[in-house]
Amino acid sequence: MTGEQEYRVPDDVLAAHLEGEAVLLHMDTKDYYRLNATAAAVFKGLERGLGRDALVDDLCAQFEVERADAAAAVDGLLAELAERRLVSPANDGQG
Repeated sequence: MTGEQEYRVPDDVLAAHLEGEAVLLHMDTKDYYRLNATAAAVFKGLERGLGRDALVDDLCAQFEVERADAAAAVDGLLAELAERRLVSPANDGQG
């Protein structure tokens, strides 16, 4: 079943990955955001084109976390990033 929402990082969002965190800059709004280690890991997965389930798997592999907790964290982060226009739906017009 392929009903899950996929996201991509828009061209106007720049990311700097630092030790244990990341900083995002939205070029249109000039707002910047600091991500903790887990959020930075999820964002890095988004940059690699991972879907939601793969992001959850990646988080479980990198951190000692239960799958249900990782899934809730990924879902919450994706919703927040989308609200702030730091990610956008990847399936806009794609097959």
